[in-house]
Amino acid sequence: MPSMKSRIKKLFLNGNDKDQKLNAKLKESGEQDLTGRTCPRGADVNTSTVFDCKDISQIPDILIKYPAIYLINHGLPPAPFRHARTLLTLPKKIKDTLRDPKSTVRGYNNAKASGREWWDYNPAEKLLGPPDNEEFGKDTTEFFNQSIGILQKICQQFNSQRQLIPQEVFEEEGFSTMRYLRYSPDVIDQQPQNLDQSTYNTVLNSHKADDNGEAIPHIEAHTDLDILTLITATEPSGLYVWNRRGEVFSAPPIDGTVLIMAGDLMPFFTSKPGKSPLEQHEGVEAIGEDTVLPTAHTVVVPRSAGERYSIAVFLRPRRDMIVDKRVVKRGEKEVEEETAFWWLATEKLHVEGRKCFLA
Repeated sequence: MPSMKSRIKKLFLNGNDKDQKLNAKLKESGEQDLTGRTCPRGADVNTSTVFDCKDISQIPDILIKYPAIYLINHGLPPAPFRHARTLLTLPKKIKDTLRDPKSTVRGYNNAKASGREWWDYNPAEKLLGPPDNEEFGKDTTEFFNQSIGILQKICQQFNSQRQLIPQEVFEEEGFSTMRYLRYSPDVIDQQPQNLDQSTYNTVLNSHKADDNGEAIPHIEAHTDLDILTLITATEPSGLYVWNRRGEVFSAPPIDGTVLIMAGDLMPFFTSKPGKSPLEQHEGVEAIGEDTVLPTAHTVVVPRSAGERYSIAVFLRPRRDMIVDKRVVKRGEKEVEEETAFWWLATEKLHVEGRKCFLA
């Protein structure tokens, strides 16, 4: 029987050999965007991806059919883009004081070769924000708290007929976080000049470039390690999502809406009864017509388009919450094996290349 580590790796799109195909798909997508009434998975032709929050009970069915949905009339306060912009354009010496060397989900970080930098808020720890800016903390926590509330309400709708999502997800924040993110050519241009040229070229060549060979701000195709993600962004969009058929759709921002995407844990909660995505046969047998797959997505921002800001809120359970149970053979015995959220997170860190779970 394959080891757990080999099984988890098989469930991810792994490696960079598909980059040329990915770039071709993004170019082919053209005007195919998520705001149109395209039917990614046999949906009614009159179904739109723009959804009113008052009809929240229908969202589970919509997330089965579409890779992501826009939510209107959500009641959220204005997205704090001005705070994201203020923080992420601070001088380097100030941003460096906002780093937390012991945490990957708190404070400031960057991936300069990819042209992006970000700042994370984790409510379990003290907010590590810019100095002397009380309004920053107030607006950040308010947007986070209300966004988590919306995501929890969406999760509750999955339990109208069966208890699919654990009750504790609705009752506590768990390991949820929020991220301010900036994509900009300026970040790429900040590459340290003390690297030797061969190392510098290797770093750049491992990332995306435009037709002129210049590196462009981006993030590789991936799925989010959470239950649900709420995203809002500025123009230029640059966000692309995949449906189950492997078709790519642009997902531009729409005024007054937020985008809802499914995360890696949704297949565990909505798989076929008695089946596990981590079973020996690559988890495929656990996926049914009513299974919500995580949203595979990428961001590619042309240099000429300027910089992009986005705010993402990730609904996650406690690290020790059991997300999967299955019966496995150990020698002559059959035993129940449990998987906690922290284990899935740890295994995903070890996967090289694309990190698209069950996409």
